Amino acid sequence: MNKKLTLKSMVTVIATIFFIGLIPGMVQANGQAIDPKSPIQAKAALAVDADTGQILYAKNDKQPLAIASISKLMTVYIVHQRIAEHKLSWNTRVKIDSKLAKLSTGAELTNVPLVAGNSYTVKELVKAALISSANAAAITLGNAVAGSPEQFNQVMQDTARSMGINDAKFYNAAGLPNKLMGDLELKNVSPNAENMMSAQSVGQIAAKLLKTFPSVTKITSQTSYTFAGAQYEGHNELLGNDKVSPSIKVTGLKTGTSDKAGASFVSSATNRHRRIVTVILHARNTSPTDPARFIQTAKLLREVVANNRPMKLSSKATIANAKTVFVKNAKDQTVKVGTLHSRWIWVPKQSVKVTGKFVKKDKQLSAPITVNSAVAKVNLLINGRKITYLSPKTATIALAPTKKVDKANVFVQMFRAVANLF
Repeated sequence: MNKKLTLKSMVTVIATIFFIGLIPGMVQANGQAIDPKSPIQAKAALAVDADTGQILYAKNDKQPLAIASISKLMTVYIVHQRIAEHKLSWNTRVKIDSKLAKLSTGAELTNVPLVAGNSYTVKELVKAALISSANAAAITLGNAVAGSPEQFNQVMQDTARSMGINDAKFYNAAGLPNKLMGDLELKNVSPNAENMMSAQSVGQIAAKLLKTFPSVTKITSQTSYTFAGAQYEGHNELLGNDKVSPSIKVTGLKTGTSDKAGASFVSSATNRHRRIVTVILHARNTSPTDPARFIQTAKLLREVVANNRPMKLSSKATIANAKTVFVKNAKDQTVKVGTLHSRWIWVPKQSVKVTGKFVKKDKQLSAPITVNSAVAKVNLLINGRKITYLSPKTATIALAPTKKVDKANVFVQMFRAVANLF
């Protein structure tokens, strides 16, 4: 045996192992951070760009699971909608009946006490539902919107469908198991029935809430608040930059806990002026103070930003493999195209090649064409892999001519027609 060769091989192996040990995480070609040595320890997980819906990380993200109080994100989204439609206001007062008052004092539920006969503003109830996960407050908000829990369940279901979400099952505004609803328990429904949704659908609702009503983080970023003269603490343990990373600021959003859902958490965070939503469903839940869901969220956020960076494609940017389209009657038939609108994408921090693949290209394009006219659509690829999004509607990017396309004169068109005969 050649001892020099053996020694060289050993050094190479050791160096390789050492180098791999320095890599914080492997990166999929579409920018999704994956570290096989440190998987996210939850039944389902997701990380997305809140504004574009680009999926940055996914684990079992399409399986419907119990979501417990994460349901309140949908309730609060609908309340915001009704306020925007002037059907409610932040100062609308909602009166408490005996059933809601009794539910608000349930020993095994998170709540703020609501007094029968008293009324509370929508803003007070939203704060209670989001910050301290008050269940009776969420049910009260549902009643303010639709009149009863049963009718609000239908509103939740319809709203989910309008977002393109088809895997959701809603039984109440709070996310409680039906058997814990007390006098408000649904009839002809299993006592164990509980709101369910996939991590991807949860991410879609959270992203929609942040994009449509960004001021919600003024509430979800609060660590405590006052309700009816009493002080209450929030459940989000990641508020404050030092909890995750100096470059990541957590601004919300919602915890969820039940026997069926385990410990779950949806976070909103900012990094490099981009908003990120993470979803952790069914993390370890050995005690009421088990921090597992927050540990996994922090890990996921760190891995995403450690391995990826946001990159802006400006308006009129040309995309490799999709730089031109053919316009038969144009003065110059090969027309250069670029992005119609700017688009942010997350890409790996390692070497990156962004290309496009046509998904819609009109073969009957006719000049004249303005620079603001979409003439084709492409899927963007990073290092050969398609970028994935929460919604297929945002997966494509429109292309337009980089300059006005003029029509060829009649003589040129006649010449081309004759040339095509031979």
